[in-house]
Amino acid sequence: MSSFRGFLWSFVFLLTAAIYSSIPTYLIFNYWAWLNTLRFDGEPIYTLLLFVLFLWILALIITLIYIVAMIRAIIQRKNEDSGIPKGVYRFGFVSTIVIIAYMGVWFILFNKIAFFSMLPPPL
Repeated sequence: MSSFRGFLWSFVFLLTAAIYSSIPTYLIFNYWAWLNTLRFDGEPIYTLLLFVLFLWILALIITLIYIVAMIRAIIQRKNEDSGIPKGVYRFGFVSTIVIIAYMGVWFILFNKIAFFSMLPPPL
C-alpha cells in the first residue's frame, strides 16, 4: 500500500465516520421529544424508542470501527498489506459514495441539505 493510498483511505474512513456519527446523532436529538409523544391506546411506545436508541448505538459502534480503520490506514500506509478487511473498505467506500450522492441530489432538487433539513412534526 503506497503512502498516498493510505492517506486517501484514511480520508474515506474519516468521511464515513463523520457520516455515521453526525446524521444519526442529529436525527435522534431532533426527533427524541417527538418519539416520546407517540402513543398507542394511550400508552407510550417504548419499544420504538428502544429500537431507535439501539440503532443510534449501532451507528456509533460503526463510527468507532471506521475511526480505528482510519488510524490503522495511516499507521500501516507503507506496508504492502494494510490489515484492514476488504469488507470494511468496500462498505465504507460504497456507503460514503451513496450517502454523498443522495445528499447532492437532495441539495440540487430542494436546495436544502439532506437529513439536516428534516424536522419533526410540531408537538
